[in-house]
Amino acid sequence: MPGALCCLELSEVFLNQAPFSFDLSVMDLYCSLMTGGTLFSIGRDLVENPKMLYRALGKSAATAWVSTPSFAQMCLVEEKFTETMLPRIRRFLFCGETLAAQTAARLLERFPQTEVWNMYGPTEATVAATSVRIDHSILEKYSALPVGCAMPGTDIFVVNGTGEILPANERGEIVIAGPNVSPGYLGRPDLTATVFFEHRGRRAYRTGDQGRFRDDLLFFEGRMDSQLKVSGYRIEPGDIEANLLALPSVRDAVVTPVIKNGAAQSLAAFVVLSSQTEASDFELTQSLRQQLAERLPVYMLPRKFVFRDAFPMTANGKVDRVRLAQSL
Repeated sequence: MPGALCCLELSEVFLNQAPFSFDLSVMDLYCSLMTGGTLFSIGRDLVENPKMLYRALGKSAATAWVSTPSFAQMCLVEEKFTETMLPRIRRFLFCGETLAAQTAARLLERFPQTEVWNMYGPTEATVAATSVRIDHSILEKYSALPVGCAMPGTDIFVVNGTGEILPANERGEIVIAGPNVSPGYLGRPDLTATVFFEHRGRRAYRTGDQGRFRDDLLFFEGRMDSQLKVSGYRIEPGDIEANLLALPSVRDAVVTPVIKNGAAQSLAAFVVLSSQTEASDFELTQSLRQQLAERLPVYMLPRKFVFRDAFPMTANGKVDRVRLAQSL
């Protein structure tokens, strides 16, 4: 079934990149214990030194890779990051950020015998609540990738502002219910009461994430609290990022507001291109704006484009959006 977690095997070697303070590491730790496997840890010192990192990856004998998509995108910059470097790798599992279709496609190209899985789940629901294997049929059908369907024993549904469950194709708040949902926040009964509740006798959590079901698959569509108001229009930056990532020339993208006098005056897009080019920043900006204009209304077009070779990352392996915004 598409929602079942990929089959793990005995004596797996898990490549651990997430620090142990980040909930994603729970999958590395407990899955390696459950399979009688090995945990091969990649420290921050290696992440910051690409030459040492790739040497360590080559020695890891890893069979299972669990990380944010950003870490894989960073590794894909190296042309030698292929099945030759990781000959035993059987599956990539991604969580914690949006997996771009282009990233998944590049991984399948370089690791044709390896499975790519996309997962979703907040800390409050014990790491991963949904999953789906991303193959060529999924890539051909969807420009923005699904995060899958519920893990066995977990219920996922989408609700409106009054808590009514919405039908397929309607956007609302994602709710997770099941034994994997936390009992609440330690010492914060007030906050616990706002997002945790009982649903048909099961503990449930209002994630604050937006999404919808299509073809029985859940699609994550950004945070509810990430909406911006620019020139009187309500804008979801994730929608713009998804459309940028759908362009062949874009490898990664982050959209952030340009704040002046305490308000969002316009939008800026940070972009990592798929390949090197001799075009000027002005020419690139014009080209991307023209392509986006075919997909989005004018008020959603970023006014400023900033081109980077790579994005800064946090200790958890996610794109450091704060540092990017501060650089404007």
